[in-house]
Amino acid sequence: MGSITCRRHEVLSSLFYILFFFVSAISPGIDSHASEQQDPAASSVQSSAITGENLSKLLAGDGSYLFRSLYSDGVDLLKLPLRVKEVTLTDVLIATVVLGTIPATIYGLDDPLRRNAKNIPDSTAGNLVAVGQGTTLGSLGLLYGWGLYSHNDEARHAVLTGAEGIGLSSLLTVGIKAAFGRKRPNAGEGPRAFFKGGQSFVSGDTTPTFAAAATISEAFDYHWWAAIPAYSLAVMTGVGRMGKDAHWASDILGSALVGAGTTELLFYLHREREKPTSLIILPMVPGHGAMGATVSFNW
Repeated sequence: MGSITCRRHEVLSSLFYILFFFVSAISPGIDSHASEQQDPAASSVQSSAITGENLSKLLAGDGSYLFRSLYSDGVDLLKLPLRVKEVTLTDVLIATVVLGTIPATIYGLDDPLRRNAKNIPDSTAGNLVAVGQGTTLGSLGLLYGWGLYSHNDEARHAVLTGAEGIGLSSLLTVGIKAAFGRKRPNAGEGPRAFFKGGQSFVSGDTTPTFAAAATISEAFDYHWWAAIPAYSLAVMTGVGRMGKDAHWASDILGSALVGAGTTELLFYLHREREKPTSLIILPMVPGHGAMGATVSFNW
């Protein structure tokens, strides 16, 4: 037993260090433009100065950004129903297909996938959950630390938005669990045991990992070499929970939609607010003895 525990810690440690070097290797690509404008001397002075007062200013600025975002996002989310005119037929069709996968999974795949997942040893399932959660959420910490070190506002703000997404999606998960009351697989009542006071749909352990995966993808401009590993680790967490016989496959799918969907919505709202506005004032050509100006405001 001792040797098995030792090997498990070695595997987790190795994965952590591999992730650390992976992020270190690719993270300069986030702010390559800024790095091109700095000479080596200025860069070394900057990196050595990220302590004390400098660090305090960055953290204070990030705190202010987070509180402003929470307020603005709250207002935008309340106004979201008023923007229904912006929804296109394509958006409706995509949403219908995506949401339709959940009942399709419940009726067609939950039982066979559960039978396969139950073959996963309990210790392996636990390791899948630990590695999936630790790596995705730990990556956000590494990315934020790198953002502090390099003075990269975009990287830090992406992590803060991701943290907001994790919090909001976790709250939604609590509400969804209470609303649907689905029994867990180990209750023995089948995949359609809804509204019975259960806590299965959706997975509270998996939702944050999908929110973190969406954040990592956004931070690296959705490049495949960042998005695929991030979402794979989130799926790994869900498979581990299925191996524990604690969730159905449709629970994990629901967690993916809640975690990633909520976080992507926040990033969308932030991008919309950051779009430049323009005020144009043009003189009117005199006609019939009248003069004036034309005002055009784009937002």
